[in-house]
Amino acid sequence: MPMIALTSVLALVLAGLVLYLINTRIPMPGNIQTLVNVVLALIIVGVVLFLINTYIPMAGSIKAILNIVVVLATCVKVLQAVGLWDDVVGFWNRMRHKASDAMDKPAPEPEEHERVVKTTRVEIVNPKETEPRIHTGRA
Repeated sequence: MPMIALTSVLALVLAGLVLYLINTRIPMPGNIQTLVNVVLALIIVGVVLFLINTYIPMAGSIKAILNIVVVLATCVKVLQAVGLWDDVVGFWNRMRHKASDAMDKPAPEPEEHERVVKTTRVEIVNPKETEPRIHTGRA
């Protein structure tokens, strides 16, 4: 077993031991305990993902899907741990309902003055001319 893998496994064991001590033996305020748990959980997830990506042979597409799923699940758990998940879900629902309401409404008819668009085109017909010809018209 390479030295990096041994060090990674040792780090996982140490992080697990610290998590056990923090949650059972060492008294801490609730906010600090939650923060330490989140940080140690991120370390554990990162090390495990590193070990899987390094030492388990798999196709690149499967590895990419695994990484995306693990990162998304970790983000959800961190948001739940710090109490922001309900806010994110509420924000998502409000945005989704606004988008569906906007799609249900018919688009307002443009006013007459909004329909006319004036365009200006500059064209140099002869490169020796110093003054360009300016054409204006309606589109």
